[in-house]
Amino acid sequence: MTPLTRRGFAGRAAIAATAASYSRIRGANDVIGIGVIGLGNISRGHLNEFSNSPDSRVAAVCDIYAPRLDQGVTQTSAKGYRRYEDLIHDPSVDAVIVCTPDHWHAPMAIAAMRAGKDVDVEKPMSLTIAEAKQMVETAKQTGRILAVDSEHIAHGIWEPARKLVSAGLLGKILWSQTSRSRNTREPPFSYPIDESASPENLDWEAFLGSAPKRPFSRERFFRWRRYRDYSGGIATDLYYHHVTPLIQVLGREFPIRAVSAGGNYGTPKSVMEVPDTLVVALDFPSKHTIVCSGSLQNSVELPIVVRGHEANIHFEGNHLRPRSIRLVPEEPFIDGFKERVASAGLDAMGTWSEERRPVRPTNFPGLSERRKRQVLSSLLAEPRWKQRYDEDSRSRPQIGSPGEERDSYFQAVFEERAEALSVMPSLQIEAPPSKSFRQHFLESIRTRKPAPLDGELGYRSQVAVSLGVEAHRRNKAMGFDLESEQVLEL
Repeated sequence: MTPLTRRGFAGRAAIAATAASYSRIRGANDVIGIGVIGLGNISRGHLNEFSNSPDSRVAAVCDIYAPRLDQGVTQTSAKGYRRYEDLIHDPSVDAVIVCTPDHWHAPMAIAAMRAGKDVDVEKPMSLTIAEAKQMVETAKQTGRILAVDSEHIAHGIWEPARKLVSAGLLGKILWSQTSRSRNTREPPFSYPIDESASPENLDWEAFLGSAPKRPFSRERFFRWRRYRDYSGGIATDLYYHHVTPLIQVLGREFPIRAVSAGGNYGTPKSVMEVPDTLVVALDFPSKHTIVCSGSLQNSVELPIVVRGHEANIHFEGNHLRPRSIRLVPEEPFIDGFKERVASAGLDAMGTWSEERRPVRPTNFPGLSERRKRQVLSSLLAEPRWKQRYDEDSRSRPQIGSPGEERDSYFQAVFEERAEALSVMPSLQIEAPPSKSFRQHFLESIRTRKPAPLDGELGYRSQVAVSLGVEAHRRNKAMGFDLESEQVLEL
């Protein structure tokens, strides 16, 4: 399928608006008809949940591989289609789920929206940044719901984290980290290959679509995530899940620069074209960095942390669905931290705890005069101790000049400060109950409100993972121009 152009969008705008007008708003008692395109492994959750929900039914399924299509029809009793175009024009289908290889996400989602259907597309949003932009434009033109399916962003822990950041409790955001890793004895993405697949029961040309033409290959069809024609590998398959929540928590910015490191360290390129180990660093306009790293050859992951100048957020528990977050101040900002959280009205979200830790006081009399000036400058930059000194110096002016009285005074202050710093407060917030992403999608169809991972957020996440992929492939720093929305080689 030929990529869509701006002229193509303009030429089809009237058709899109007409198609959208035929789609009615669903009432609370309407059962939503779901069409599922692509019946591989990822579709199982969709088929089960939409089939068992009182609010929806699977009206139609589609796959280019006949045995999968037959199985899907048997499982759901839905109509079966070999061509996705037939499914999206089925009047019993209100919303379309796209569960295909990445290079088909954009063409199918765009066609479905133009046919008046709401769309939930599996992550990543698309194979390229340009396609993601086209999808967002089409959603705006047609008035359709565009969601990018990720159970991670549906988890309730991200909203309290976003509130802590937006309230300014972390101070200047500096950098954050997240990761995703896996490990198996077999090479990555070793999905089972059905040896009975052939051009007779598998539409190979339909699989290739806009990808480069190649001879029929069961390996490429069943293990497509290994190949650059159809996938960005670990970045698009897994990192998309984990970069997205941080982009949401930190203000929904586009990244403007990416660098990557890694490679095929455990899996030769003859087996898998995409890297098995990858570290991506993303810079954002408000001057902070997100680092996302991982491997398909080792399962140890980085903890999720958001770091600010004044405090940090640590995510605790399951890496995919953290059970809680913990807000912890940086040492220079411990004093009065609980009061700042309370004044923001956010302390009621969680429970305070205190950890006692050893802190050695500064041996002020034993320092050189030059060093004394340095530590006093740092001490008096802290409001609590500056206020104390200002009050005491009015009645004891001699503590402002070098000498035994000054040394004795400040030694006592440093000892008191060490005692105060030995108690580290932290606010722990438990994850609230969470609906599944599919429940959110059905709700969006009824209310016309965006899903947790809507097209606009999905576009930003696509820029992030695609920049990382391109930075590694080209061995260059890659940029994203915010005005032109174009990728640049830096």
